[in-house]
Amino acid sequence: MPENVPTGIQGLDELISGGFPKGRTILVVGGPGTGKTIFAAQFLYKGIYEHKEPGIYVSLDESKDHFFSEMKQFGWDFKKAEDEGHFVFIDATRISRVSMLKEKLYAEETKSLRGKHLPIDGLLEELQAKAGLIGAKRIVVDTLASLFYRFTDPTERRTAVVDLIESLSDLRITTIITTELGHLGLERSALEEEYLVHGVIMMQTLFSGGTTTRALQVEKMRGAKANPNLVPYAINKSGIEVFPNMALFGER
Repeated sequence: MPENVPTGIQGLDELISGGFPKGRTILVVGGPGTGKTIFAAQFLYKGIYEHKEPGIYVSLDESKDHFFSEMKQFGWDFKKAEDEGHFVFIDATRISRVSMLKEKLYAEETKSLRGKHLPIDGLLEELQAKAGLIGAKRIVVDTLASLFYRFTDPTERRTAVVDLIESLSDLRITTIITTELGHLGLERSALEEEYLVHGVIMMQTLFSGGTTTRALQVEKMRGAKANPNLVPYAINKSGIEVFPNMALFGER
């Protein structure tokens, strides 16, 4: 069994035998507003200051200033962590939605997945260099959904996702990748990328009898004995807290 990496998410480690298997890639799937970015940032910040594990955040969706500002509300000073040399923010928004729309004008010039049409190779090279520089033990890529807007062709999109996930797995650094849930509800089809990663955690907002609750489920965790039950979680001033022994909607 691989060594466990504490997640920094209160209550979550109880569901996965003490933490994420070290060096594995975990996919966090959720709808808008479910707290995926908070989850990922908490994993990084707690790793830095509670376990002395430097971390890298790769943003495909938002700027560094916005990320730093948003995370300060939970008491997480990523600017301080950056200044101390324990954290690196990689701004990959050049392949985000806005860039995708701009480059659409030139898309017909080339069908090459690599090269100027998509700087995935450059991103991975930068990530590897920064990981070596700070001795990174944790990585976050937020959010994979941005790549879906970059590629309208399903084959190109699939190739880009496989490329990215396999390259991250090869780094042998514990990694969280976030992506969007296709639709609400417990009945759903698995995303293709779920088959490429070692673990899958789903975050949803569920509705029942006029009541809403946030629910988390560990759908897969290779290398760890996982509790697959759907359990409630909350987002509060300290971040995300999972309640592994509490029933949803107050059920007995």
